[in-house]
Amino acid sequence: MDPNEYKTVESFVKSFEKVYEIIKEKDPDCIIAPIFGAVPFIDVLNVVDEQFPNNKVEYVPASNRVYRLRDVLRGAFENIIDEYAPDGGSFLSIDEVISGNSVQRVYKQFDAARTNYANKKTVQTYGENANFEDENVSRFRDSVKESIKYNSIGIVDSKMDRLGKRKEPCYYELLEEKVIIPVNTDCIVTMDRTDFFPAKYKLDKDSEGKSVCLPVIEKFDISAVYIDFLQKVAGILGKDPAKVTVSNIGKIRDSYKWVPENLRNI
Repeated sequence: MDPNEYKTVESFVKSFEKVYEIIKEKDPDCIIAPIFGAVPFIDVLNVVDEQFPNNKVEYVPASNRVYRLRDVLRGAFENIIDEYAPDGGSFLSIDEVISGNSVQRVYKQFDAARTNYANKKTVQTYGENANFEDENVSRFRDSVKESIKYNSIGIVDSKMDRLGKRKEPCYYELLEEKVIIPVNTDCIVTMDRTDFFPAKYKLDKDSEGKSVCLPVIEKFDISAVYIDFLQKVAGILGKDPAKVTVSNIGKIRDSYKWVPENLRNI
């Protein structure tokens, strides 16, 4: 399926009208946008509705090329939880779904982060020698963790179903647990389109000389192809193509602030 074909893009846009309805219904405290896949998702949502709540959006490094990604994601999520929901709150991530691995990767680190956060809150309340096997202490810790809600809107590429390919078991488990809210589209037209990702990570070499990405945005490269895409989206929605823009550049650039300082460099 040609991702540039009008009908394919139209299907994609209609899917994001559904995504926006879910966001309005869930009304989360924070919208998590994994870099890079969700960057164009947020831009499309801003075309869907000019009143999209960008004040709730936070971008997190999520590419598997990022150095020490699990630690980076977990640390970033702990800081975001502390900022947005110190006494409980709701988080809604948006991620593409092909095999289901990427959505699980983000969820696992968020879940680990809220567990760490609950443990720290428990120690703050009961002291350094808190006995986590004590019923009251355990109940308190569980209540803190349960107060931090998480869902992921999964943008599901339907071509995998058409090809008869099943997703990874982890996807179906999260679906069964109602962590994932699936939204189907004929084709994720932004996927693997590097010219659709305006932000570029800083590159460095690890101890083995392998090139890796650091969780720091070094530069922006906004391509004409990407602007053309956003203008096509605007046309489909009956909006003014001249008004499209790349959203939240400042937030994307400053996303490193959520990452613990010791993880920003090798």
